[in-house]
Amino acid sequence: MELPSIGKHCSDTTCSQLDFLPFTCQYCKQIYCQDHWRLEGHQCPNKEAATQQDQRVPICPLCDKPVPVKRGENPNLRMEQHIAAGCPEPATTTSKPIYTNSCNAKGCKNRSAIPIVCQSCRLNYCLKHRLETDHACSPSGRPSGNGNGNGAAKKPNGTASNGNNNNNNSNNNNNNWSLKAANAARNARAAAAAQQRANNNNSNTQSQSRQSSSAGKKDKDKCIIS
Repeated sequence: MELPSIGKHCSDTTCSQLDFLPFTCQYCKQIYCQDHWRLEGHQCPNKEAATQQDQRVPICPLCDKPVPVKRGENPNLRMEQHIAAGCPEPATTTSKPIYTNSCNAKGCKNRSAIPIVCQSCRLNYCLKHRLETDHACSPSGRPSGNGNGNGAAKKPNGTASNGNNNNNNSNNNNNNWSLKAANAARNARAAAAAQQRANNNNSNTQSQSRQSSSAGKKDKDKCIIS
């Protein structure tokens, strides 16, 4: 005895079976029984769209690796070809490397995806050595202390001479700054000593004035008494 109030009938025209646990096709949204719920079982009207959307890669049972299947290709035939060929590795697409900008600092092997060029020496560096103070930048085009040794030629004499002149100028500037600082300190000490002497003189003058005033007052008192 069938109970039509329980379960639903299969939507396939050749079946119409009453199923207590029916399936709903996710593509055509119709109700089907266990025998007709697959796309091939009920001739789904959205089968083509469903095939394009559902692209699953079969796994080889021998090498446990995915076997790529083109759209519309029989996956069983493709699997047989894969096993017959001895389970070769799937072909991978070759792409250009991303991190191609190597750092020119000495001993640094970092590479960056985008070039970071120093505005002074016009060489590429990584984020760690991008600042001029981090790679001992030299405007001649080569880092003076941390340059890359790959294919680097020796510096000409003129470049070395310029480097020496820059060092001498830097030393002279440092010496001049030291002399100025020493002179300023000496002048400050002299001014402080002069101010101290002036304060002492003012104190002595005020003391003498108070003593003179006190002596004059005493003399005046004596005259009044006499």
